[in-house]
Amino acid sequence: MEPRRKNAFKSQELPRTAPNDSQGDDNNDNDDDDSGQLRKHQSATLLSRMIYWVESKEVPACIARRLLRNYNPADGENNNLFIITGLRKVFYGTQPAAEVVRVAGIRPPRYICYMISGSGCDIIQFLFYVLFYRQLNDASMCWALSFGSTIVFRHTTHRYLVFGDYVGGYWRSLGRMYAGYSIIIVLSTLFNIVITKKMDMPHVLAWIITMLWTGIVNYFILKKLWSFDGSSKKEDDDKNDIEQGSNKS
Repeated sequence: MEPRRKNAFKSQELPRTAPNDSQGDDNNDNDDDDSGQLRKHQSATLLSRMIYWVESKEVPACIARRLLRNYNPADGENNNLFIITGLRKVFYGTQPAAEVVRVAGIRPPRYICYMISGSGCDIIQFLFYVLFYRQLNDASMCWALSFGSTIVFRHTTHRYLVFGDYVGGYWRSLGRMYAGYSIIIVLSTLFNIVITKKMDMPHVLAWIITMLWTGIVNYFILKKLWSFDGSSKKEDDDKNDIEQGSNKS
């Protein structure tokens, strides 16, 4: 009698343990979701560790003694002088580096952050320009195409380094940026046509000259398009940043 009960038990349990196809698909979907969340968690953890490591580095004592005389720590900071602080607020908050990052206790001007952000995107634009020029052999057309191809990159770097969170959402902010840059693309392309085809200037030199003056004009356009809070404090900061950048140049 005992073996019969065991067999009966096995026969009853088998249908319950055998998964059907839909259950297998659900399990696979859950596994994919879990693995995706795990990757996001691991990447976030890695970024946190990198930020912590960078912000834990202090300025050498010989330099810190001189800088600490004029150093006013921000809210929540101690008197230790670190090489760079505020990165956590940039990556996990909505404020840009121009407002919260300090290098050796000094907040860099907004225009300097804009130059850093724009310079990185200019390198990407030049790579696009070289690729387009090999195919089209038209300097002005390649300038317009390469400029338009980097607007997405500029939109992202300006958010984290210069202007802060997107006003009205990502897509609306990106649309305003495309609309504003379209004017500059037309004007700069016409300028590039004049200096390359009328003045016979080498196309690489023409690219550099066109890039220099458009970078300055773009800053004033983005100030309006990005929609700051409208406070007089930020407007005064922007004016001071331009003045400091002009004095340094």
